[in-house]
Amino acid sequence: MAKKLTIFFVVLVVLLALTLVAVFNVVDWLRGSDQPVSAQGIIILAGPPSRSFYAAELYNQGYAKGVYVTRPVREDWYKLLDDLGVYFPATEQMQKDVLLKKGVPAEHIHVVGDICKSTVDEAEVANSVFKGKDCNILVVTSPYHVKRAQMIFHNKMGQCRFKVLATPYEAFPRKWWTDQDGARNVLLEVTKIVFYKLGGRYRNSKEERKGKTGN
Repeated sequence: MAKKLTIFFVVLVVLLALTLVAVFNVVDWLRGSDQPVSAQGIIILAGPPSRSFYAAELYNQGYAKGVYVTRPVREDWYKLLDDLGVYFPATEQMQKDVLLKKGVPAEHIHVVGDICKSTVDEAEVANSVFKGKDCNILVVTSPYHVKRAQMIFHNKMGQCRFKVLATPYEAFPRKWWTDQDGARNVLLEVTKIVFYKLGGRYRNSKEERKGKTGN
């Protein structure tokens, strides 16, 4: 009996130690460590405009000669505002406006995709835009999203050289449990990674493409 209790407590301590290691290191794991290199283009995944701030910085530093903005699905609460006649810019328009304000010429900004619903959709769009043996792109996203984006782009664009970069214009504290946004992002991303690894995919449907707005 004593031997069984000893084994139980040893296993419990090991599991607790592994849990603590995961908790304290999950931010570094999610954020990744890619560094920018010269590329064909910079693609901004749909999300907060802070991603465009970094993309513009990369462009102005000469890493690429074009910036590509994906066009995401317009969420339901945006559509409520549209129906009411209250203007709220589409995500891709906000990204484009930031790029313009930060000095990226309009002719070097390209909006691509057909209302992408997920990172999988965006990776497929990137795969259709950048082709060939010389494919080499920079993917800009939020810090918490880097790891999942790396997984998806590797699966969808394995023949292409790419770097997934975290915008420095978004906070992602290592003590994520002390920050509401940090806690939400960690819990959601870990769940989404598990979902993706289990084969889950959210995809844009033909019906959504037909029903999209002109934003």
